[in-house]
Amino acid sequence: MELLDIARYAVLSASMSLVFLGDALHRGGRSRAVCVFLKVLAYSALASLTLFQLLNALQQQLLLITVVLGALISLFSAPYSTIKYGSKSLTMITDLLIVTTAMTFASRYLLELVLFWLATELIGFIAIAYDAFTGVNSEALRASVRYLVFSMIPTDISLFILLALTGFEEMLSQPLATLKLNLYSPMLTGLLTLGFMAKAAVAPLHFWLPDAHSLAPAPASAMLSGLMVKMGVYGMLTLAQFAIDTGTAYSILLVFGSLTAVYGGLQAVYQRDLKRLLAYSTISHMGAIVMLVALYIDSQDPLYLYAIMAYVAAHASYKATLFMDTGVIELLSHERFVDRLGYVHRALPVESLAALLAILTIFGVPPTAGFLAKVWAFSSVLHSMVEKSLYIYPLAVLSIEIALCVAYSARYLQAHIKPGPAEEVSSREEVRGLPMYTLVASLTSLALALPLLAVQSGAERIGVDYFALYLASLPTVLLLLTALHILIREAAKGCARSATP
Repeated sequence: MELLDIARYAVLSASMSLVFLGDALHRGGRSRAVCVFLKVLAYSALASLTLFQLLNALQQQLLLITVVLGALISLFSAPYSTIKYGSKSLTMITDLLIVTTAMTFASRYLLELVLFWLATELIGFIAIAYDAFTGVNSEALRASVRYLVFSMIPTDISLFILLALTGFEEMLSQPLATLKLNLYSPMLTGLLTLGFMAKAAVAPLHFWLPDAHSLAPAPASAMLSGLMVKMGVYGMLTLAQFAIDTGTAYSILLVFGSLTAVYGGLQAVYQRDLKRLLAYSTISHMGAIVMLVALYIDSQDPLYLYAIMAYVAAHASYKATLFMDTGVIELLSHERFVDRLGYVHRALPVESLAALLAILTIFGVPPTAGFLAKVWAFSSVLHSMVEKSLYIYPLAVLSIEIALCVAYSARYLQAHIKPGPAEEVSSREEVRGLPMYTLVASLTSLALALPLLAVQSGAERIGVDYFALYLASLPTVLLLLTALHILIREAAKGCARSATP
């Protein structure tokens, strides 16, 4: 074991100790400020693992996304758990899920990766079933069992196959970046690919996700949909660095990824439950990301990898924000159906602004990470079409997926801005402090664009200075958001005046 590995484990131990100390103090009724300080310190220590220069760019990006959004989800889960359940036990489960997910992405060795991966899945199982364990909803246990059978087990089979093909000494001492495995058999490549597809909820192994993500508590849903499903994408890209049958992997991922992107979007358009709408949206976006993974495996064009990284960042920010938003809406109104909502902007205009910014992120509005994802994705596909005309197919799928995204996102916004009865709004003041977390989460898409802009090799080829474009568009977007906030706030005041007899 190298000295840097000892330092990594020391950082992990210190981070977990600080997180659990903060949770213990919070349960004991100590100062909220002290608990927040300890958690921020703990997650900052986890983020410092990106400075060890032992991780590749993909791992660093995933770790940074997990730590930044995970810290916000953790802070959000404390008041959410207290208000909804009257207890603080959910916070501990959420923190465990965040830490193990972060360490999965930060793993340097294969055995380390497998152990943290398994721990993350087990904690995810508990998080999905939390409402069943607390007696709130027995259906949550059935959803967690489906997750166990159709997501966890297929992925674990793939992981154990990798362990079986790796020598004991290599799995402990050989870094993943330099590990050499011969997986060229089409059957072996196909089996491993299907296993990681199950984790990413790609059809036909997708049906566990809608119930799992919609029945889990809001902080757990934000982690599961925003960050944990990205483990499947990470597994596919890790698999791609070995000697695999690229034709088999490409065909499987392209076909099922493209079908999933369209299917998930169509399902999302017709959902009335906010959380199920977001769950099917996750299926659609994961299908699009997996399709980009297929194109990267086929072409080895690094611009596809940059597009994947940007898409992952944008989707993580988008889903973490909106699942936290559904939690706030549920606490505010005790309702999740779009048709019965529409008045959230009257009570919480900042919450509506956060939801709008998250949706603009996934639309690809500059200077968010979603903008980089869209530009890099379309640029890479158009460049590949010069050599292969068949690339018009993924171009069409991406276009359809974006159109469907606009449709179901507009439906989601109806929960905030559609006219509705103001008297249904909860009067509990403790709910009014929660929009701060969702607003900051929505703004992370602006911050996460900066590390992506450090990747300049792809930008050089298509002749665009993204950093200059980012700086030029930032003031415009900030002014636009300020104007939208004022409009939402004034609309809320106008509705309140008209409702007053």
